[in-house]
Amino acid sequence: MMIILQRSILLLLALAAVVSAVDLTFKDCGSSSGEIIKVFSKACTDPVCKARKGHSYDINVTFKSKVAVTSMKASLAGVIAGIPVPFPLPQPDGCVACGNVCPVASGTTATFTESLNVQPSYPAIKLVSRWKLKDSTTGSMLVCVDIPVVVVS
Repeated sequence: MMIILQRSILLLLALAAVVSAVDLTFKDCGSSSGEIIKVFSKACTDPVCKARKGHSYDINVTFKSKVAVTSMKASLAGVIAGIPVPFPLPQPDGCVACGNVCPVASGTTATFTESLNVQPSYPAIKLVSRWKLKDSTTGSMLVCVDIPVVVVS
């Protein structure tokens, strides 16, 4: 009985380690209307995410809005050799990507979640993924975050 209990506890601890989120390394690239609180992913195992080709990675950015917002637009670019290359997002509507929180009152905390789909055709490369969330009405930048990523085979 004791052995079964010990194995059960070890299994639960192992599962907890697998499903826990990893805080990602990031740099704020101009979030003038929002404050970035945390950047994390459950799919990444290191602070610099190693994104395997053919897989998808949810990236989460928790932020606090400094302004009231009624609609938001999300975008993603891969910055390679200093040049931003736009990538399509599955959900460019920032309100939906934040869990249908609009309108957002000033001082409200929300989590912006988007998926990074690493296509098999992508080269193995180190790059910066630049995630932006803008107020659709005023164009003010709620979130601009640079997250280093390594694409691996």
